[in-house]
Amino acid sequence: MPAVQITKNTRKRSRTMQQQIPTTNSNNFINDILSKQSAMLQNNLNQNNEFTNNNTNNNTAFQNYYEVAIDEDDDDENDHMLDDNDDEEEDDDDDDLIFIKQQPVSSYSYYPTKKQRTISLPQLPHVKLSYYNLSPDIQYNTTTQQQQQQQQNDDDLLNLTGSSALTLDGNKKIKLNKISTDTNTTNFKTDKDGHYIYQQNDKFGENGNRFIAINLLGQGTFGKVIKCLDTLSNKYVAIKIIRSIDRYREAAKTELRILNTILSNDPMGKFQCLLLTDYFDFNNHICLVTNLYGKSIYDFMCSNGIARFPGSHIQAIARQLIRSVCFLHDLNIIHTDLKPENILLCDESYVEYQLPDSIVSTLSNRRKLASNNGMRKILKNPEIKIIDFGSAIFHNEYHPPIISTRHYRAPEIVLGLGWSYPCDIWSIACILIELMIGESLYPIHENFEHMAMMERINGQQLPEKLIEKSLYKFKHKLGNLPQDLNSTVLKHFDKTQNKLIWPEISKKTGETITPLKSIKRVMNSCDRLDIMISKILKIDYSNDKFSINWNLPPKQNWNLIKNSLIQSSIDQETFLFWYWFIDLMRKMFEFDPTKRISAKDALNHEWFNLGILDDGISNFENNFNMII
Repeated sequence: MPAVQITKNTRKRSRTMQQQIPTTNSNNFINDILSKQSAMLQNNLNQNNEFTNNNTNNNTAFQNYYEVAIDEDDDDENDHMLDDNDDEEEDDDDDDLIFIKQQPVSSYSYYPTKKQRTISLPQLPHVKLSYYNLSPDIQYNTTTQQQQQQQQNDDDLLNLTGSSALTLDGNKKIKLNKISTDTNTTNFKTDKDGHYIYQQNDKFGENGNRFIAINLLGQGTFGKVIKCLDTLSNKYVAIKIIRSIDRYREAAKTELRILNTILSNDPMGKFQCLLLTDYFDFNNHICLVTNLYGKSIYDFMCSNGIARFPGSHIQAIARQLIRSVCFLHDLNIIHTDLKPENILLCDESYVEYQLPDSIVSTLSNRRKLASNNGMRKILKNPEIKIIDFGSAIFHNEYHPPIISTRHYRAPEIVLGLGWSYPCDIWSIACILIELMIGESLYPIHENFEHMAMMERINGQQLPEKLIEKSLYKFKHKLGNLPQDLNSTVLKHFDKTQNKLIWPEISKKTGETITPLKSIKRVMNSCDRLDIMISKILKIDYSNDKFSINWNLPPKQNWNLIKNSLIQSSIDQETFLFWYWFIDLMRKMFEFDPTKRISAKDALNHEWFNLGILDDGISNFENNFNMII
């Protein structure tokens, strides 16, 4: 599998958690939505009773949980899906051996004198989980040679565009080893659009024959990624072959600078980022050589009978992702395109077991085939590598108006505001929720639905401050604005109240003009995040009383549900693990990027002091026992 993962243009996107569509007529359905919408968003802090009531009907709402539907994305170049139904839209080794450790309960806990039995993160050595500030002599790639602040401020929302001159000047410093061969003596061909035409056993590189093409790993608008045999080392590598078009070559030079900065500051790869091993210019194609890793998290999810990851693996992956982003941000690098396709598994090995017929019968034919008729796979090792820095930028360089694959795009980007380091935090949160629920959190294809879902999932309206700044920026033509900002975003806001109007009502007739299909898609695919996650937990623990309300402190929340969990597998530690997971997600999903939690603060969050005993931990324990 590629070390540089590419998403095909024809990629679709799945949805698994399909709630039941109301059977009432369209007008009643819309009126019901309109009557609840304002109260839901404005009275979020008073929803405890509603939360409890909603949770009593989870089994009905989720009886088709494992079913998957597909929608075509009509505007995203890099779409993302879980492939399903065709018919619908190096440190102390002892750290590896500790499974259970005694930890004093932190200040967040409501057991002040009790020792808490906490499962550690045993699948990875300590170096993979801890982060320390980089040394003062770090090679900052900025004009001042000083580290930039990793936070945004209100002024950034209006004026942060970066310097294209710095980008171009930086790219001019790239020295490429140009290798040319007679096109009559090599099979390495280029089409009229500048794409390398892949042919198996093509030879290229030094002397025209260092690398032998084995197979095509992926392709996109920028070029292709090929699995090759390096005849010099006799090892397989992944080579990203850029289109021989000036703008793509220029972008590749920026990617080269990013990769060289990462390599010079982390030559051993301890921060989980893809490392460049070589690069050259062959017949006007810039070629980037990297190590070959396993499949992407996305591909692993696609091939699994149940796409969701165990909580312990989610935590281990989260720790690595956030830690890696800390490293990148300290280098003044913003990745901008974090998603499951761009996270590779270092070790693809897994254990598997057959799912019961009751679950297999709900799987689509495609899911059954991909999972070998309903096999559940659990990774042996959740170590990852972050790849694809083709869209990454240095903080002080040019900021394109639109970045990120839509499903992982932060609200400040949708609103056409200045974006910075916090956009990576939002993307990570989207990824972690996807690992938890087994599907994209935002299965949308246009801005209006995206904003409506954001408000519904966060349980609050988009902040007036962000809307005011977006309107002001558009009115005064500040910075580099998305071309469709007004037509797909701003026109859907009430300019007097600075709030999103959804569903949209005709000012002339008073009728709802948002298509019913769109309304149902938003209402049936999401809920407030803590409610959504509670529904999954009810399924996992076979207990319809297990609910987490993020508006309640942990002690009060636990007291409300503990009596109903008698003779259940759910204890306080399990509850706390998921409570603080939701709390971290809430902070990462903060609408206002100037208030969103930073990567370093996220690493110090209470969730990482807790643990859980599940398939991910027991699988590691079993494998370890077999080894010794």
